[in-house]
Amino acid sequence: MNPKQSIYTSFGKTLVKIAILTLMFSALPANLYAETATPSATPKTTEPTGNAQIEELKTRLATKVAELRTVVKRAMYGTVKSVSMTSAAVETKTKDIKIELTDDVVVSQIISGKRTVLSIEDLEVKDPITVFGSYDETLDLLKAQYIFIESATNTTHVAGTVADVDSEDFVLTVNTKEGRTITIDIEKTTKTTAWTPSGGIVKGGFSKIAIGDTVHIIGTPDKKSDNRISATRILDLGNITGAASAPTVTTAPSPEATSSVTPKSTTPKPTPTPTP
Repeated sequence: MNPKQSIYTSFGKTLVKIAILTLMFSALPANLYAETATPSATPKTTEPTGNAQIEELKTRLATKVAELRTVVKRAMYGTVKSVSMTSAAVETKTKDIKIELTDDVVVSQIISGKRTVLSIEDLEVKDPITVFGSYDETLDLLKAQYIFIESATNTTHVAGTVADVDSEDFVLTVNTKEGRTITIDIEKTTKTTAWTPSGGIVKGGFSKIAIGDTVHIIGTPDKKSDNRISATRILDLGNITGAASAPTVTTAPSPEATSSVTPKSTTPKPTPTPTP
């Protein structure tokens, strides 16, 4: 190998070394950028967190919509089946509904023609009520806000003879033809009429009803007893059977008549017999 070739060969090797070193040093900024770029990758890690928050918000909204769909305003009519201080069971035409009672519930009823505000304690079994509140279909629970106690629509008719008159408690005891004994409560709203042979139907009163009178009564059955009625109307026919006066007529004259006749028939006959 001549000297020129050796020079070129060494020079080429030198260029190769320089090229390799250049590539190595040129690669350093890229590595350094990669090293410094890792902290800047934080937004990439927060992006999934933001998506998770959005998904969580969507889930909450969907849950709230589902709650609004299941809890709706509703009014129900039924009969009280059981009642306590915190809840009641109301029997409707389709099924029994549980009613949640709170201190904020408004209870009212028409009494003597006026709307009267009552309390939860006034609710009783067999009361017909209308309830307004928020109904939860999931729990099958009606959170009551307003309860109206309806007036009893069922009425009954009783005919019989007055067996007793309680002037202190305004109560009549009536015996019916079927053998039942009915207690009649006279209310302030009870309307009483009487029948007279001369005047026909006239205005009557509780004080004019006497034992033995035949009465026709229309009223509402008591919730706790089948033999008690709250009278709405009373028609007093008077003592048309004579039931009250019959005992005094039959019992008093009979002993007197038998005792007065017996001495007259027995006294004269025994004396003439021993004389002969």
